[in-house]
Amino acid sequence: MDRTEQRIDRLERLVADLDGRVGLLEHPGEPVAREEPAAPEPLTAREQLAARAELAPPVTPAAARPAPVNRPAQPAPAPQRPPMVRPDFRREDLEDLVGGRLLAWVGGVAVLLGIVFLFALGVSNGWIDEPARVLIAAVVCGGLLALGVWLHESKARTDAALASVATGIAGLFVSITVAAQVYELIPQLLAVLFAVAVGAMATGLAVRWESRGIAALGILGGLGAPVLADVAGDGGTMLILFVALASAAAVLLRQRWDWLALAAFMVATPQWAAFVIGGPPVVEQLAVLIGFGALGVAVAVGHDVRVQAERLRSSSAYLLALNAIVVAAIGYGALEYFTGESAGNAWVAGVALAHLGVGLGGRFLKITGDLRLLSLVLGAVIADVAFGLIADGPALAIGWATTGVGFALLMRRAPRPVDMAEGLLVQAGVGGHLGLALLSAIAVSDPVEVMNGYEALSPAGAAAVAALAAGCLVSARIAGERHEGWRIALDSIGLGVVAVLTALTLDGLQLVLAWTLEVVALAGIGRRTGDRVAGVGALAFLSLAAIHAIAYEAPPVSLVTGLADTGAALAAVAAVGCCLLVLAACADPEQTELRTVLRALAALTLLYLASTVVVTPFESDSAVDSALLSAHQQGQMVLSVFWALVGVGTMVVGLRRDLGVVRTAGLALLGVAVGKVFLFDLATLTSLYRVVSLVGLGLLLLGGALTWQRLRPRALTDLRETPAGVR
Repeated sequence: MDRTEQRIDRLERLVADLDGRVGLLEHPGEPVAREEPAAPEPLTAREQLAARAELAPPVTPAAARPAPVNRPAQPAPAPQRPPMVRPDFRREDLEDLVGGRLLAWVGGVAVLLGIVFLFALGVSNGWIDEPARVLIAAVVCGGLLALGVWLHESKARTDAALASVATGIAGLFVSITVAAQVYELIPQLLAVLFAVAVGAMATGLAVRWESRGIAALGILGGLGAPVLADVAGDGGTMLILFVALASAAAVLLRQRWDWLALAAFMVATPQWAAFVIGGPPVVEQLAVLIGFGALGVAVAVGHDVRVQAERLRSSSAYLLALNAIVVAAIGYGALEYFTGESAGNAWVAGVALAHLGVGLGGRFLKITGDLRLLSLVLGAVIADVAFGLIADGPALAIGWATTGVGFALLMRRAPRPVDMAEGLLVQAGVGGHLGLALLSAIAVSDPVEVMNGYEALSPAGAAAVAALAAGCLVSARIAGERHEGWRIALDSIGLGVVAVLTALTLDGLQLVLAWTLEVVALAGIGRRTGDRVAGVGALAFLSLAAIHAIAYEAPPVSLVTGLADTGAALAAVAAVGCCLLVLAACADPEQTELRTVLRALAALTLLYLASTVVVTPFESDSAVDSALLSAHQQGQMVLSVFWALVGVGTMVVGLRRDLGVVRTAGLALLGVAVGKVFLFDLATLTSLYRVVSLVGLGLLLLGGALTWQRLRPRALTDLRETPAGVR
């Protein structure tokens, strides 16, 4: 028994020592008072030996001990994850939920509805006069509020106390609204003061207790009081609604309850929108629009200002966007209907400027960059709508193209790395505004009607298309190498618009010459700067010029019927051929294949032009038919001889300069001449001229073959197979 007591004393001393050490860790520097237990009586030698024998482990004889076995070291077991603790949904928890919480809140809602029905029943049956009804309701609601506060502060934090407080607050809002608006028992100014007091009380209790139920039933109940009391909206009701909404905003900023802001917006917006649409005086309309619009912006950005959030929260983004759209749309509709179109347009422009101001001045208010950018985007979109309502004609295209250039400046000046959301919004601003400018230019210029010749291009249409082209090209220059994809796309669109503008403005030979001048300019830019877009654009403009020249000025049928306008055809086709030579000269010297193709196309173009010129005199009105051949047959025979002569001449040049491509081109042209003689000329010429054509073609081909054999360099003999003596 003595040993047991001694062990207990020893354990007490250890616990006291541990308690002191913990105290020193929790309160460093402070002396920790601890009670030293009384020193135990010393043990005798026999008692000490007996205690050691009890505490010592049993000793196994050496003979009975197993021989040690050398085993490899086992790795330490991996730490196991603690088992997941599943919630134990007991029957008592469900009973507490239903009996403690659900009953309390259902009871609070029932009491609130009972107060509302009390007013309706008293009015319909005339049981009590109006002041008595309001007084009874106010006393009951005040009693519920006081009871809930007392229970919560003195007894416990129960749901019954919270429900009682929330019901009392909502009932007081209903009582104040009915007393001021339905029965007119108190002035509107006094009702506003009462509403401010109740809202402030609800805000204070919700913040003090961190109760979302108080915030929901109290603040949202106050916002819905005019609807519950069936009160027609007027200026006083709007003041009460504004005070209640401001209280909700205060709770949001203090407690960070995002859902409350959206819920308050959904409850309050239909009420003030109905008031504005109902046609009150313009001053009241503007006051309500400005007040609730500014409050919505304050609630959306207030959280970021208070907590300095690093990222944009979805609730703030939704609230800011919804508030901007609703305020702009309702204000425009009401002011435009009751005051005039100019007032509605001015209101939309004012909303746009307000959001642009928030975005630009948000840095001083310490608003997050994402929220500032969203405000700028909303302001720009609403400004586009306002600009579309105010401006007309080419001013729309000019304004939107200028705005696109402004967004291109933002895209260029953005630091690297650019946030993905910010970059996408800025790029959407560039593309969206230039797209609007494109639609406006199409609507003003009507390019389909102009190109079909049904109407002429108006100066307004030309200005709109020119503004679009300038906006695209300037934005491409601003984007620069940092946004290579955007630069290429904008340059391509801008050059396409320039081509369309040229086609809308000019026609015929003037159009071909204008396109060829643009080819020369782009070729020079591409050679000087190495811009591949300029080179591709030059080829595209050249293709347009060639297609127009071949389709209109010198169509392929001219090889049979001759040229209708020889001067225009000569100028157009010659300009295309010269542009091909210019592109070949401006091409990179290392791109030998491209230079060869361009020169070959230039030669083919000039041959086509010469062929049409050869045929034209024989198809004119002054051409004379011979005894054996008509003028048309004469022209085709001369064309065949011309192709054969050019083919032989080209082959000779290729042989003399040892150019394989030129030799091949000459042989190909000779083949075309042979095919024309056998397939076309023999079917149209008389018998005598068939003989002359065949003999003349044969002699020309034999001369060409002889020239080939004489000028074609022979391959050197392989000396490896030649005998040594002959070498």
